[in-house]
Amino acid sequence: MAYSRGRLLAAMVTTMAVAAAAPLAAQDWKGMGRFEGRVLGPDGQPIVGATVKLDLPERGGGTTVKTDKKGRWAIAGVAAGAWNIDIEAAGFASSKGKFTLPSEDARPAPMVVTLEKAGPAPPPPELLAAVQKGDEAYKAGRFPEARAEYEKVLALRPDLGATLHELIARCYSQEGNYEKAVEHLQPVLAAQPDNANVRVLMAQEALRGGMLAKGMELLKGLDESAVTNPEIYFNVAAILRNQPDATTDPAKAADVISYLSKAIALDAKYVDAYLQRGLAYLGSGKTEEAKADFKKVAELAPGTPQAELATKALASLK
Repeated sequence: MAYSRGRLLAAMVTTMAVAAAAPLAAQDWKGMGRFEGRVLGPDGQPIVGATVKLDLPERGGGTTVKTDKKGRWAIAGVAAGAWNIDIEAAGFASSKGKFTLPSEDARPAPMVVTLEKAGPAPPPPELLAAVQKGDEAYKAGRFPEARAEYEKVLALRPDLGATLHELIARCYSQEGNYEKAVEHLQPVLAAQPDNANVRVLMAQEALRGGMLAKGMELLKGLDESAVTNPEIYFNVAAILRNQPDATTDPAKAADVISYLSKAIALDAKYVDAYLQRGLAYLGSGKTEEAKADFKKVAELAPGTPQAELATKALASLK
């Protein structure tokens, strides 16, 4: 259907009005105002090249600027209103905030934003799945399978080596491969030389694997002030006592007694430690010391199997 001349002119005027209004609406956030800011790191140092995204929702738009070498940014020629300000920088957590420019004539003080260091990225799903499979296999006693899953995670995230090497070491220990357990605990101890638990664990694995010199060397480097669990010393003494010549070698027998004494020093009511030390004293020919420990067992735990054994030992010494 043909337009009449009047209708055609009206349509042209309407189209021109819409075309003229479109760019004005897109730039509605423009004005005569100005404001600025600064972006700093947690140490107070400026962050260079941070992206500052500025948006004025009520006026439908905004722009993006970058910080300079002093961490500063500024925007001019803008309308007054409540601006959204999103800031991003590589290696830092992003920031979302608001800034109100009360009028286009206002000159507010610069806004200062401090960004925190970004936390570690969330682990990928395959890593979480491998950890879960490893834990389930370990609990079920499938130690080679668990170790394989932990090794898979280690390949994906070598930055988690301290935890993973220890888990792998524990698998090897359960498999009876103490040498490999010590091998995997070595980097853990190197990264945490003051970690008493790791040092003791590594010493225990070395002793179980017949690496006596290695085990004792590790124990000599132990910060005893960091040990609060008497079972640590008790377990070391038990491993030493199971050495082939522990009862015939005076030095090894003395080590057994020494670690049992350390356990008792942490827990004066540690019945099993008194009983084992009494037996160690007896094996070393120190009868009076043995009697004192056996009496202590009977005193601390009357009616128990430990007390019964101690009483029989005392009777044999009369």
